Amino acid sequence: MNKKIAVLLLVACLGLCGCTSLLERSYSSVEPYTDRYWDPDAEDTLKAESYQDLVNSLLLLIEQRSEEVVIRYYAPDGIDTYAQAIAAKYEVQNETLLGSYLLSGLTLVYTGNAEYCTLTYSMSYRADAQDISTLMALSDSQSLVDLLRVAVREGHNSVTAQFISKLSREEVLSAVNSLWQEMYLDELEASGFFDPPPEDPVDIEDPDDTAQSPSDLPDDGGESTPPEDTDTPEDTPGDGEDTQAQTQPEEEPAQPVIEYPPCPWRIIFYPDANTAEIVTIILK
Repeated sequence: MNKKIAVLLLVACLGLCGCTSLLERSYSSVEPYTDRYWDPDAEDTLKAESYQDLVNSLLLLIEQRSEEVVIRYYAPDGIDTYAQAIAAKYEVQNETLLGSYLLSGLTLVYTGNAEYCTLTYSMSYRADAQDISTLMALSDSQSLVDLLRVAVREGHNSVTAQFISKLSREEVLSAVNSLWQEMYLDELEASGFFDPPPEDPVDIEDPDDTAQSPSDLPDDGGESTPPEDTDTPEDTPGDGEDTQAQTQPEEEPAQPVIEYPPCPWRIIFYPDANTAEIVTIILK
């Protein structure tokens, strides 16, 4: 009985003080990763402490389509900050997916002092560049060929696609050129300038030319009549060449050799590397 009274008293105490204290949890706010690039001492200014910070800062602003970015570079002693600023500019503009596809220009203004250097980058963007997230995603070169067929049939001026798995540049070029040659050959056939070679004829045995079997020969009572002796003229010098020429099989007519013109389509890789990531093909 005493135990029940004790339990009731404990429940009453919990009701009076509230149970929220038993369920309290500590939460920590997670700041975006990109926030660490902003300099707290300067408004609208990014902070970089390494070369990779420079590259990441530029890509961050390019993704947002910013037109200008100011970066304070707090580099360790002995670092050529101007050389690294130029190198970061080149890498972002020519070797990254975002920069090579979206940018049409990237300029740099450098100002140095004892504590840090100030880098002002100005970006201009291609007017015809699409949002990368909206690009057609392809897995192989055959998918690109299928996309090109549709684009040509529907009269599009260009096609842009992104490969989800990196293909070699040569594989993409070969696929596009093969399609161009195929379409060029179809155009020649349709215009009548070129007829495809006929299929090889099938030899059908003529029943009249079949050799007679021994049972079909006339019965002469078992006596064989020797063949008549016919005078066969001996070969004269010089006749062998004529005979050999007459017995040579006729040569099949040579198939026409098609000289394909260069592919008129312009192929642009972003970035311009050995692997294909984003590809634009200008058809007209």
